[in-house]
Amino acid sequence: MHVWEVFRQEQEGEPMVHVGSVVAPDRARALEYARDIYSRRYEAYRLWLVPREAVVEVTDPDFLQPPIDRTYRMGVAYRVTVEKRRQIKEMFEKVAREVQGGG
Repeated sequence: MHVWEVFRQEQEGEPMVHVGSVVAPDRARALEYARDIYSRRYEAYRLWLVPREAVVEVTDPDFLQPPIDRTYRMGVAYRVTVEKRRQIKEMFEKVAREVQGGG
């Protein structure tokens, strides 16, 4: 028996998403099981089956760190700016409501 990882695409153009695993004696049976389990309500546009042995797991934290500092690409400052703009807009809307209501 072999374990197969199943990926599903629900609509054309969407990414493939890991949805689970099936255990089957061979590829043909794995395809049948995957279809019956992960597309039983016609929710799959496409399925991928990958033998678990083919999956490479990377857990080394040193390897997973980028070799060059690129934190400037993370957009943290941009998100802060967007939040500040939202707060300022709310403040002006509140003042406008008070002026309209009191004047």
